[in-house]
Amino acid sequence: MTLLEEVDQLYEQAVMRPDGLTDQARADWAESVADGYATDKASARHLRRCVNASTKLATFWSDRTSHDPRSDTWQSRVDVALGARAWRPQLELALHLLDVAPDEATFAATADLFRIVHNEPFLDGASFDEWTQARRD
Repeated sequence: MTLLEEVDQLYEQAVMRPDGLTDQARADWAESVADGYATDKASARHLRRCVNASTKLATFWSDRTSHDPRSDTWQSRVDVALGARAWRPQLELALHLLDVAPDEATFAATADLFRIVHNEPFLDGASFDEWTQARRD
């Protein structure tokens, strides 16, 4: 599992099972991520922002008990609650990860998040290979 997938799981829990995302659960998640991944100061800062967003997501959805969670995907619930504000910290993390350890999966995740946050294609739709070549030049 990647660090970005860990954030996805945190967000999914926040919107689908908000009552389970207690302070202790967030602390346990952060500890698990710190133990499982090599994170630098920038990554840690972006992760803290993701945890803050998850708190807001859980608060939003815990107040909506009449909503049927089976009717939505977890991603649409994130969009309903906070929209791009929830995805922005994860995009910033993805951009940082792409800068320090570029790979095709991180590039694809960054492109998806960029489209969600900015409503336009990442790097005008450039492919990973095109981006890698441009970085070399």
